Amino acid sequence: MIGVLDVIGIEKAHFWGYSMGGWVGFGMAQFAPERIDRLVIGGQHPFARSMEHLRKMVRAGIDGGADAFVTAFRKTFGPAEGAFAERLRAADLQAYLALLQDRPGLDELLPRMSMPCCLYAGDADDVCEQARSASERIPGAMFFSLPGLDHCEAFTRVELVLPQVMPFLLGDRHK
Repeated sequence: MIGVLDVIGIEKAHFWGYSMGGWVGFGMAQFAPERIDRLVIGGQHPFARSMEHLRKMVRAGIDGGADAFVTAFRKTFGPAEGAFAERLRAADLQAYLALLQDRPGLDELLPRMSMPCCLYAGDADDVCEQARSASERIPGAMFFSLPGLDHCEAFTRVELVLPQVMPFLLGDRHK
């Protein structure tokens, strides 16, 4: 991320990450906080986490093929149809497996995060309460949940997310 910002000549930028991208955002907050103007993290939390359940999902695809992976993905995350399902079928499962190392906790980072932060998750997502808890430990952070939405739905329902995130990105931290 820092290399990209450097190449295009941007000193400080908004960062918005969802799911694994949210984990990257916490990493940016830890290792390059001076490069973040405002931080938005959806469907993620910074607490220690075993990724074994996701490794099982990916191994199902490695062992059984692309359709087995899509089936396992649906069991874990919910609906995956159309172009999204096709992207899953074409995924590099060995690369996915390499990404799914257990995550250490970044709890000590939270009280030191001084950039404006917005966290959100669908309230049917397993990470929702941990994301809410993280937001309570970040000074001045805001949190919102999306009623009835699971992990994938909270990612795709932009009409519900953007009205809450855009005022934050434009400078009103408390909308």
